[in-house]
Amino acid sequence: MGIIEALERWGERFEEEYIYQSPTGPLLPKVNIGAIEGGAPFRPNYFPGVCSVYVDVRFPPQVRPVLVQHEIERVLAPLGIEYEMEMYKSLLGHEGKGVEPLVNSLEEIHQYLFGDKLRPETPERASIWTDTNVYNELGIPAVKFGPRGKRIGPRAEELAIDDMVKAAQVYALVALAVLKRADL
Repeated sequence: MGIIEALERWGERFEEEYIYQSPTGPLLPKVNIGAIEGGAPFRPNYFPGVCSVYVDVRFPPQVRPVLVQHEIERVLAPLGIEYEMEMYKSLLGHEGKGVEPLVNSLEEIHQYLFGDKLRPETPERASIWTDTNVYNELGIPAVKFGPRGKRIGPRAEELAIDDMVKAAQVYALVALAVLKRADL
């Protein structure tokens, strides 16, 4: 078994084992081999002496980067392959605490403006890392809310102007509600 296969098997197990059950639903970890770099493109007939594999691991609040590093080391050790591992860009996940008044305001305003209930995100969308983690890490209640765009490419989406206007209305009314609430 090679490094890629070992990492993919570990990733599947990691994604199942470290699901985090939050009050608003599960947060799903994600492992992705995002890039492989090796060899010399101008000399494809040469065997590459070195190959770099870049793995993106998205982990929920209870997991720390050192745990991921130890698990990967444990998976690669039996392969008997010489390697170096460098971890970079570790972004911790954090569950929002004390967000109930903010969520209540969002729900009330959404019902008022649109006449229907606010729908929670699917676990797949709720599990991505967002800037709310920075605020929640500092103890500042933060939640994710915004209009959904239409996907027009692998990393691009478009929003209707009407949806942007409605989102701006929600943001303004939530800000007013937060300023008026005694429980925030």
